[in-house]
Amino acid sequence: MESAKKLVEVKVEGRDQIKLESLDQQNKVSFIGCFEFTQLVKSYRAKFGNDVYKWPVPSGSTHSEMVIREFVKKLKGTWDYPYKDEELCHCRHVSTKTVDQAIINGAHTHELASRWTGCSTACGTCKPDVEKIIKYRVG
Repeated sequence: MESAKKLVEVKVEGRDQIKLESLDQQNKVSFIGCFEFTQLVKSYRAKFGNDVYKWPVPSGSTHSEMVIREFVKKLKGTWDYPYKDEELCHCRHVSTKTVDQAIINGAHTHELASRWTGCSTACGTCKPDVEKIIKYRVG
């Protein structure tokens, strides 16, 4: 029987991932991703140590900073994603995850998010929610 218990994992599908696992009261942080992401994690370790609970919340708008921001906020219990439903755009059947991943990957305006995902291109009712997510992710 495996005694590892995953506590926190954040990832961009097919790109970057960081996770914290607890094993017999020892924390293990593992990460994979692009050069920018791995360098940012390494610089955080060098500046702030291996105790990820002591890492500050990044404030930038790169995909790497957004992933680490979510990770740190989840560790600290301050992650409060602004949209809770699985489907964001009901007209086009676009999932919240699809829109979120587009935002992390660079769709930092409503127009880009719409172009990349198809969300908010019919009735436009979800536009305020898309904008809230962008604001929450990018700052």
